[in-house]
Amino acid sequence: MKKGLVLSVVVSTMIMAGGDIVPVEPVVEETAPVVSTGSFGEALKNGKFTANTRLFYMNRSFDVDSVPDAEALTAGGILKYESGDFYGFKFGVAYYGSHRVGDVFDRKDGTGTSLLQSNGDDIAFLGEAYLQYNLANTMFKVGRQRLSTPLMNDHDLRLLPSVYEAAVIQNKDIPDTTVEVGYVKRYSGFVSKLSGFDDQDSKWGTDGLGYIYIKNKSIDNLTVRAQYIKAVSDTNSTGGIIDVEDYKYIDVKYNLPIGTNTYVKAQYGGNSYNNGDDSTLLGTKVGTTLFDMVDVAVLYDKISDNAFKAVESGPMYSDWQQGYGNYEASTAVGGQIIVRPLNGLSLKFGYVDVSADEGNVRDDFSEFNFDGKYTINDYSKIRVRYSIKDQTDSSDREDRDDFRVIYYMNF
Repeated sequence: MKKGLVLSVVVSTMIMAGGDIVPVEPVVEETAPVVSTGSFGEALKNGKFTANTRLFYMNRSFDVDSVPDAEALTAGGILKYESGDFYGFKFGVAYYGSHRVGDVFDRKDGTGTSLLQSNGDDIAFLGEAYLQYNLANTMFKVGRQRLSTPLMNDHDLRLLPSVYEAAVIQNKDIPDTTVEVGYVKRYSGFVSKLSGFDDQDSKWGTDGLGYIYIKNKSIDNLTVRAQYIKAVSDTNSTGGIIDVEDYKYIDVKYNLPIGTNTYVKAQYGGNSYNNGDDSTLLGTKVGTTLFDMVDVAVLYDKISDNAFKAVESGPMYSDWQQGYGNYEASTAVGGQIIVRPLNGLSLKFGYVDVSADEGNVRDDFSEFNFDGKYTINDYSKIRVRYSIKDQTDSSDREDRDDFRVIYYMNF
């Protein structure tokens, strides 16, 4: 499928959709007050069905003939039911699916896009199945669920997010503070391309991961997030020692009292390795809004010694559409501009240069990124993303372009 044709389809979709451009309000999950419905039947009746559907086209082309291009067009998403409250309890179940559309697929049936399973089959599984209990300011949740922490999140970059088999306790008794502890045994892999849940004992050890996450906003204009994750066992199922013993991260954001939406961010992270040097991440980002319609930012990230690892989806300011390979020791400098010429339309342009430290050859590249979003109405929007990644001559990776078009419909 030619990119020009895809863009024509995108434009046509926007025109035919018509209507006012209404921004879609972000979904903010909060612990709801416990209100008993009186009966389990009433709780079922008061439940809610939601559908988060997508049509996703992706093409990743490589500049060397030895690596085949990856292309796929899939449709699907998440169909979910969450019950109403029954004496503080509620449950949720959700179908996750990504299904081929037509004949648009390539490279092992499109698997290079991570929109299908490794054998080229559609993705279809029970992605969420949890029981939740709310007691005052404390929430208990166990089962298959999405997580939202800096080092362990749902990585919602393809048609489906990543999900986890976990037990989580979250408390908000301390003013302006959220404390969350959890245990994770299995997950659905990068953007749920496993079509199910697999043990990760080769990376996490035989007994999974435990974590604590804290978010605090008690100081005006300051937000602090911190997370620590520890492998419960340092050995895998064959008795071998896993590479990464723990994962740690902290970041701060301070809104400055100058200009419009002016802020400074800083981040620190790292890992303890069982069989090698530890890793360290340091980064900063500064941004502001100009003329009420243009956001600008500059950023810096530095990984030292060993590779920096997150469980899923690294929080680095410089990790973009194609991003890093091994997250090896390197230095990144970049900038972003976001333009909002119309209500409901945003156009983001970014450039980052990543230079690998001596002895490393993978994360030595520059990346240009475009991310355009257009809200059609209160239930649908369209997104176009394009990334050009150029590896240096000393890198062992190949140059590649990455093009994506996503159409969202949420009910």
